[in-house]
Amino acid sequence: MRSLLILLFYVSILGWAFGDSLASKNNEGNKLYKEGKVDEALSKWRDAQIENPDNDKLHYNIGNGLHEQKKYEDAFKEYEKSLNSKDNELQRSAYYNMGNTYYRMSKLPEAIESYKKCLDINPDDEDAKYNIEFVRKKIKENLKKEDKKQQESQQKDNNTGEQKEQGNSSQAQEGQQKEEKAQTAPKSEEDKGKEAKENQKKQVVEEKEKPEGQKDEEKPSGEEKKGEMSKEDAVRLLDALKDDEEDTQRDLRNQPGEGRYRVEKDW
Repeated sequence: MRSLLILLFYVSILGWAFGDSLASKNNEGNKLYKEGKVDEALSKWRDAQIENPDNDKLHYNIGNGLHEQKKYEDAFKEYEKSLNSKDNELQRSAYYNMGNTYYRMSKLPEAIESYKKCLDINPDDEDAKYNIEFVRKKIKENLKKEDKKQQESQQKDNNTGEQKEQGNSSQAQEGQQKEEKAQTAPKSEEDKGKEAKENQKKQVVEEKEKPEGQKDEEKPSGEEKKGEMSKEDAVRLLDALKDDEEDTQRDLRNQPGEGRYRVEKDW
């Protein structure tokens, strides 16, 4: 009986010492956190967690430190673990901070749900009520921005299509104008001379090839026999052939060396 009492005494002493050490480290962490020394606070809380890994308050405190460091996903996991606590006030605080974390992660609907769970525990939590309205307003603003962005993008696509269509139309008009300009461009003296010679040759040949019995209304009186070329026509034909020969020789003389080489090679 005496041995049992001694054992219970030592167990209580160890439990008290263990609890005192855990509470001491947790309190030191809280003090450092309030002083803005987040890294040192996290170190104290994690040291305490070695002694009691499932302590709800330590999970909650570590979640606050990670949230301060903007490690939102890790902070959220710690807050979730603290929900196992039977302390309603700790649960309420955890849900509230989870709402804040969701908001920082741009998960706005989830943030509202966390704030609502906070109100389920404490309907008089004014901060949670305010945050719900604030996040709802933010969601509406985001929807308006997204709608405006889509309208601007659609308008930009429409403008691009119109500009492309106008560009194609302008190119078609320019091509048509160039074609009309080429057709109506004044002929050079050389072109006029060549055209006159061609017309002269054509006229002589047509006169020669007229069938017998066909009258030439434009021929003056004293015309030659039908089917025979007049002296004037013969002279014009010879002059035209002579001019063509001179033009051909001149073109050959003016032909570039590269062109000649290309013809010789192809041949």
